[in-house]
Amino acid sequence: MINKYIATVFICIVFITNTSAQKIKGRVTDNKQQSIFGITILLKGTNTVTSTDSEGFYSLSNIAPGTYNIVFSGIGYTTKTQSVNLAHGKELTLNVDLEESVAIMDEVVVKGRTQEEKIEEKGFNVDVIQTQKLKSQSLDLNKVLDRSPGIRVRKTGGMGSEYEYSVDGMSGNAIRFFIDGIPMDYFGSSYSINNLPIALIDRVDIYKGVVPVELGSDALGGAINLVTNKNVSNFASASYSFGSFNTHQAALHGQWRAKSGFTTRLSTFYTYSDNNYKVWGDGVFYGEENTARTIYFTKDNPAERFNDDFRTATAKMDIGFVQKKWADQFFITMLVSDQKKGVQTGRTMGHVYGELRNNERVLMPSIVYQKKDLIKEGLDVNVFAGYSDIKATTIDTTTNRYDWRGKIIGYNPSGGEIGRGGSKSLYTLKDKSVVSRANISYELPLNFKLGFNFLYSSTERTGDDPFAEDYEIPFLMPQKIASHFAGISLETVKFDDKLHANVFLKRFGFDSSINELVYTTEDETIVHKNNVANWGGGFAASYVISSKFLIKSSVEQATRLPNATEALGNGVTITSNPFIRPEQSFNVNIGTVLGKYKIGSHQGVKVALNAFYRNVTDILQLNVQGGQEIGAFENIRKIAGVGAEMDIVYDLNQKFKMNLNGTYLNYKNNQKTDENGRDNILYGDRLRNTPYIMANAGIEYNVPNFIQRNSALFAYVQSGYVHEFFLGWPSLGSAANKNVVPSQLTFDAGVGYTFPSRNLVLALDVSNIFNEQVYDNFLLQKPGRAIFLKINYQITQ
Repeated sequence: MINKYIATVFICIVFITNTSAQKIKGRVTDNKQQSIFGITILLKGTNTVTSTDSEGFYSLSNIAPGTYNIVFSGIGYTTKTQSVNLAHGKELTLNVDLEESVAIMDEVVVKGRTQEEKIEEKGFNVDVIQTQKLKSQSLDLNKVLDRSPGIRVRKTGGMGSEYEYSVDGMSGNAIRFFIDGIPMDYFGSSYSINNLPIALIDRVDIYKGVVPVELGSDALGGAINLVTNKNVSNFASASYSFGSFNTHQAALHGQWRAKSGFTTRLSTFYTYSDNNYKVWGDGVFYGEENTARTIYFTKDNPAERFNDDFRTATAKMDIGFVQKKWADQFFITMLVSDQKKGVQTGRTMGHVYGELRNNERVLMPSIVYQKKDLIKEGLDVNVFAGYSDIKATTIDTTTNRYDWRGKIIGYNPSGGEIGRGGSKSLYTLKDKSVVSRANISYELPLNFKLGFNFLYSSTERTGDDPFAEDYEIPFLMPQKIASHFAGISLETVKFDDKLHANVFLKRFGFDSSINELVYTTEDETIVHKNNVANWGGGFAASYVISSKFLIKSSVEQATRLPNATEALGNGVTITSNPFIRPEQSFNVNIGTVLGKYKIGSHQGVKVALNAFYRNVTDILQLNVQGGQEIGAFENIRKIAGVGAEMDIVYDLNQKFKMNLNGTYLNYKNNQKTDENGRDNILYGDRLRNTPYIMANAGIEYNVPNFIQRNSALFAYVQSGYVHEFFLGWPSLGSAANKNVVPSQLTFDAGVGYTFPSRNLVLALDVSNIFNEQVYDNFLLQKPGRAIFLKINYQITQ
C-alpha cells in the first residue's frame, strides 16, 4: 500500500513536470541584498500570480512565449515593474531588488507591517507561526507548536497517539482547533492537528485565553487556527519522508484553476508507522516463569512496543469557483479518511495489550461560500455547512493475554483484553453530526467594523456490539448533544492606526440527552436532560507607543460546553458523566511587544512579555479510575491563578537566529469548602497533572548560495524543558508515594538543502538526540531517538 501511494505521488509529479512550458524564476532582495518574504509577483494582464518564500525565491510556470510586464509589490516596499521577453522552451531567471517604502503622514512615520504584526496589533494574546521554512522538515504540527511560549502538547505515545494541548495552563477541550476558521471537531481523528502534514498549512494563529468572535465556538482556554494556502495560482506539491520505527509519510497537495474561475483542489496524505520504539522502567515488566518474580525491563534491556502500529489515509477534494462576481470562493468539498491503529496500553503502561485495535472511518461533505462586498461595499460574508459521519470500531475479540515480551501468558475463554462486560467485544461507535457557521462583517462610518458569528452543531451518538447483551451496550439508545454560539463584535482603529480596540458579546447554549442504565431488580434506563445558556463578553485593545513598543490587553468572561466524549464517554475507556457541568472562566491578558530593535548591522531583537490571570469554575479533567485503565471526566469546582511567559528572538540578517521562551504557571485549587460546608483539604493545592514550568530554546542558521548559486542550506538545533509535576493533588499521600511525571529535557536537530530550481528540497531531522526517557503523561513513555529523511517537490505557476 505504501509503495503504491508513493508511486502515485511521483507519477503526478512527472505528469505535472512534463506539462510545464516556459518558466520565470528568481529572487527578491532589499537594498542590503537580504531576502524578502511574502512579495507578490504578478504577470500583468494574466491571472498568474505567486509570492516569494522565506528565502525570497519565486517561480512562475506554464507561461506562453511573449513579452510581459512583471509587477513586484509588497507591504513596506516600493512597487517595481520589469519587462521581459520569454522565448519558446526557455527558462528565464529574473532577480529583483526592492527599496523599502516609508510614508510620512502628519509627521507620523508609517511603515509596512507583516501579517504577524497586523494580527498582534489587534490586542489579543496571540502568537503567529509562519510555516514556510518548516514545510521541508520531517516535523508534525504538534512538534512545531510545542516550541511556542505557553504551549505544551502532551502525547500518550508515538505517531497517531492521543494528544492534549495546554495553552497557558488551560488544557483539553478548553482549547479549540480551526482550519480557515472552521471548527475541526467534526473532521475525525485523521484530519486533525495530530495528523495533518505541515505542508498543507501556511500559517498558524494561536489565541490564548481570549478568542475573537470571528472564530466562534466556546473556546474558553484558547484557539488554534490553521490557515491554508489562499493563492489562486496553479501549483502542485508532493513530499515523502521515512525514518525510525518504519515510519512513512507521503502527501500530495495541488490546485488547478481555469480562466473561467473553475477550480479544483486536492489534499491527500498517507501515514504509516510501526511505533515499535523501546520502553523500560515502571510499568514495563513480566512475571518470571516458575518463580513468579517480577522482572522489570531496563534501558540496557528494554522492551519493544509490538501492538502500536498506526495507519491513516485521507483525501480532501474541493470543486468550485474563485474570483467570480457572485463569489470570491464557492466550493463543494468531500473529505474521506480511514484510520487503523493498534492499542498497546491502557491509561498507563501497567496494562499491556497484544491484539486490541481501533479503526475509524470518516465521510464529510461540506459547502463553503465567501464574498467580500456582497450586495453593498463593506459587507463581507463567509458561510460554511457540513455533515459528518464518523464510525469508530474497537476490536477486542482475542482470548489471549500478553506481557511486555509480546508473549502469550494466558488464556481467557470469555475473551477480551479490556474486559468490558467480561467478554469479547466488537464495539462500534457512530457519530452523525451537523455543523453550520455564518460569519458576517460590515464596515461602518468613522472607521468602525461590526462583526457577527453564529455556529450551530449537533451530534447523535449510537453504538452496537454483536458480542454484548443489549443492557451492556453503551449508546444502544441514541443520545444527543447540541450546542450553539452567537457572537457580535465592534472594532475600530484610531489615532493614526495606533489604537486598535475590539469589544464583543457572546452567547452559549447547550442541550443534551444522556442515558444512564440503573441496575435494579428490574433494570431501567434513566434519561438525563440538560439545558444550559450562558452569556459572556469582553474586549481586546492595543496601543502602538512607537514602532518598537506595543502594549496590549484583553479580558473575557468565557464558557466552555462539554463535548460528546466528556459527557457521554466513548463506550470503551472513558465512562459517561450525566451530571457534568460547563466550564466557565474569567480570563485577563496583559502584554507588551518590544522590538525589533536594531543592534549594529543586526536585524534586531524582539521581546514579547505576557502576564495572565485565570479564574475557572467547574474545570473539566480526566480522572483515571479502575486500576488506571478506565477514566471519566469530572468537574473541579474552582481553579484560579496567574502566569507569565516570555519570548525573545534575536535575528542576524535572516541568516542566524536564536530564540528563547519560558512559561510559569501558578494555578491552584480555589475551593475553600466542599458541598457539605466542610473545609476542603485540597484548598491552595497546585492544579494536579498540569506542567507549570516550561522553556524552549533554539538556534537556526541559513546559508544562501551553498555550493550552488540560488541554493540554500538550513540547519537548526532546538531544546525543550518541562519541570516535574504531580499526577495527583500535592496534599494527598506521603512524599514517597506521590506519583510524579518527571522533568524532561530533550534536544532535536535538523538540516535541509534547497536546490537552485527551488522545486526540490531534501531534509534530515533527528528528534530526542540523546535518547532520553521522556513522558508527557504518567507511566506513558514516548519515543526515544528517531531519524527521518524527507523529500519535498513543488511546482508553482
